[in-house]
Amino acid sequence: MSLNHVYTRQSKMVRALWNFLTSPTGAFLIAVSAILIGYYQFYISRPILKYTTQTTEISSSDENDDFKIHINGKDYPQIYKTTVTLKNSGEDALSGSDVSAIGHDPIRIPLPPRVKILYCGINNSETSSDVSAKLIRKNNAIIIEFNYLNPDNQIAVNLFSTDKYQNFQIVGSAVNVNKITQAWSPAQTRKFIIRLIAGLILFYALFIYLYVRRHKPLPRI
Repeated sequence: MSLNHVYTRQSKMVRALWNFLTSPTGAFLIAVSAILIGYYQFYISRPILKYTTQTTEISSSDENDDFKIHINGKDYPQIYKTTVTLKNSGEDALSGSDVSAIGHDPIRIPLPPRVKILYCGINNSETSSDVSAKLIRKNNAIIIEFNYLNPDNQIAVNLFSTDKYQNFQIVGSAVNVNKITQAWSPAQTRKFIIRLIAGLILFYALFIYLYVRRHKPLPRI
């Protein structure tokens, strides 16, 4: 194969690619890509608050000299410990002063009337070391106050109850935070990414196929 043939073939490929990029179809796909990238950058460039919950059953031992559960002067044969974790998954820090004030829409854990909370407290081992947080019990809710919540920082709250309740959530609002949502599990995240990639591949492949079909040279008679 001669160099001229290789050069001609490469020139045709470059010209075909340029024609595609400057065509209405190419311009449309470029615009869609720019919108998707811009939306992602806008979405991630602010505080994104998500929460997770994990419930564990704790039981006392039947032996007199073994493990006992003693809270506020009373022994319990069995309790449930739920850890509710608030995390900033965005790329911007959230100041505690930017959170809605108490009486409006503060960041809080609503407590159902039928659920009796024996004790609540900050889980220091699972809370980011540079976060200073405190809890306030008010109006069937546990309000979470903090100084700053930097990206990837989190606050973990332990709730101890005699009721097996696993649907605790965190609600509230702040500057650039309209809603706090429950974080997806790794399996849910993986499934979403796979479906998103597959959808984008099919979307782009369809438009490229239609473009190639429209511009395919007609057979010579």
